[in-house]
Amino acid sequence: METKSNLCNPRTQNQQAQRTKLTNLVTTYQMLSSFIRSAYPSKAENLSSYNMFIKRNLGRESRVKVYLNKAEASRKACIVAPYNISEGRLPSIETVAQGDVLRTSLRMPRSFQITDDTTTEKVAMVLLRANPQMREGDQISILHLIQHLPSSTDTGVPYATWKQYNFTLDLSSYDTLPSKFYDYIPQSLFRVNNGGIETEAGIETGGVAYVLSREVGRKIQISTQSIVLTPDNSIYQRYACEEKKKETAESYRETPKGKRLFLKRIFSKIKTSK
Repeated sequence: METKSNLCNPRTQNQQAQRTKLTNLVTTYQMLSSFIRSAYPSKAENLSSYNMFIKRNLGRESRVKVYLNKAEASRKACIVAPYNISEGRLPSIETVAQGDVLRTSLRMPRSFQITDDTTTEKVAMVLLRANPQMREGDQISILHLIQHLPSSTDTGVPYATWKQYNFTLDLSSYDTLPSKFYDYIPQSLFRVNNGGIETEAGIETGGVAYVLSREVGRKIQISTQSIVLTPDNSIYQRYACEEKKKETAESYRETPKGKRLFLKRIFSKIKTSK
């Protein structure tokens, strides 16, 4: 009997690991597609934003990994992971975990505080003065991915939701239509402390990204950003460890050959959202 070479076998260990990592990427893309579609403006014309998102997070340079077993993948589980979500030429907004908060590289005068009465125009004006890399008309988008856990492992799987908040550094429009900053942007994601912008402690577990974008003619420029996990997020590590990788591989080996096509069905669903 002729034996097929393992080099051509899509079920080899490394290929299997790549495919299991892909399931969480696909689910994450489906969730964030409205943002990601315009998040790679410098991509080649023959590549879709979906292709770029997968390429940046599944390629050799990426260290991000999430392993979902067969049951979790088939039920559309989603783990918040530190994926790259945008790539462009604008300066990145650095975000790091410090203690129990996420702190950004956005600067503010130490004497300035945002209160319930502070207008969006005032915040925009102070940001522009304190951050010379920004221009009037730039937009800051805050993405907050929230990790949810099932009440019982027998009845559900982990899933994620997200919220996006935008504000534009546009002094003229806010001057004619004044608005309170915290009416649109949660204080928990944008507070001033010690001359910088950071989150509050205890925000919902998951991950956050601050993204800078700018219109230049008819084109969009954007900063390169990745999701930064909240300090209390221990769930990602559970799904990225070697033990979970082995468990996931075992779940696929136990699956009858005729039922292994479920991955193709999952991936084919993405076509409608590209």
